[in-house]
Amino acid sequence: MTTYRPGAARPPVLWAAFGAVCVLFQTWVAVRWAAGGNLRTYDFDGPMPGYLRLSTQVLQVMAITVSVLMIVHCVRESRRAGRVTLSAALVAGYFLSFWSDPYSGTLYQTASNNLNGIAYPTWGPYLPGWQGPVPQAQSLLENLGYPWVVIWIWMGLGISRWLRARRPGWSRARTGGLTAALMFPIDIVLEHAYMRFGGYGYSRALPHLTLFEGEWYQLPLYSPAVMTFCAVMPVVLMDLYARPGREVWLLEGSLDLPRRLQPWVRLLAGVGFANVCMLSLQLVVFLGSLVSYPIDLPPWYERPPS
Repeated sequence: MTTYRPGAARPPVLWAAFGAVCVLFQTWVAVRWAAGGNLRTYDFDGPMPGYLRLSTQVLQVMAITVSVLMIVHCVRESRRAGRVTLSAALVAGYFLSFWSDPYSGTLYQTASNNLNGIAYPTWGPYLPGWQGPVPQAQSLLENLGYPWVVIWIWMGLGISRWLRARRPGWSRARTGGLTAALMFPIDIVLEHAYMRFGGYGYSRALPHLTLFEGEWYQLPLYSPAVMTFCAVMPVVLMDLYARPGREVWLLEGSLDLPRRLQPWVRLLAGVGFANVCMLSLQLVVFLGSLVSYPIDLPPWYERPPS
């Protein structure tokens, strides 16, 4: 039987406490949003290229399928391990972090959501401090992009571990630096592909720091930067600096807790960690909105009608 050592699990317990707060807060927001008559979708019948109509529907099926497969993989992995794994904690965390999405557009619309897909009214007005323009949409394709962040994390971990195996004499800082340098262009390629097939867009351009500036598929460079440094690299660095035979700092010591508490603490620690990462991302995008300018959007990316 595991003996509980007070203080041994302090980091995961603190992360779990914040994760529990985030779950309660987003539940409060969701209930108020639903009670406000927002459980509905937008119908888009405006002009849109035929290939993009088709790719939007295909991408939605892919987004749902991949998300389900991620959950199945994590459940099976956790059962084999006999505990909630890091991947499972992160997937749970990022599924429960998209509530913060409207905060990136607290004052100005920053994300353009595809109205031809499954789109619904934003819950921004139900978030304290949010003063963005209304009406405004959220979409399934954008919201399911949050758990997909874990795929980026898996890629970062794969690169880091491959470098460690091929170059065992390299310092952890050097390995981490090269991993970040590789993940930056990888994100540009993958995120831009997701956008070109109808995933989502950016409605404001950062002068001189935006790829394809002014186009509906433009990509402000703060996006790959925050994905790399706010989402991928924190986990990569925890993995690199984990002591031999020990878990990453986020979960270290959680197995010293009473057994009935372990899965909940580990899952909620992932929720707390993912929400800190995504709130950091929203802050960077919000600050970028203050020094950017709006672009003309095609009909399928415009704000929905009142």
